[in-house]
Amino acid sequence: MTKERIEKELSKVRGQLADLQEKQKDLESQLQMAEDAEKMKFIEKNKISLERLILLNKVSEEEILNLLKKKEQEEKRAQQTEKEAVDHEQKNEVTL
Repeated sequence: MTKERIEKELSKVRGQLADLQEKQKDLESQLQMAEDAEKMKFIEKNKISLERLILLNKVSEEEILNLLKKKEQEEKRAQQTEKEAVDHEQKNEVTL
């Protein structure tokens, strides 16, 4: 294959890649719009008010924060327990 032919083929492939990337962005946008439409249909079907959506979002955020705090506290307790166990082992080794 000649250099010119390789360059031509490479140019063609790059053009196809650019087209595919553009198509990907378009499809991702369409997918997001379809998901948003599904959400809107659910909200309308269940007659959920804006105030309730805001409240649900706030509750969700609070639940997430509470779960994160709880996990952090559990990790601290586990670290403290592990530290106490190591200290206890060291004391036993010293007395032996």
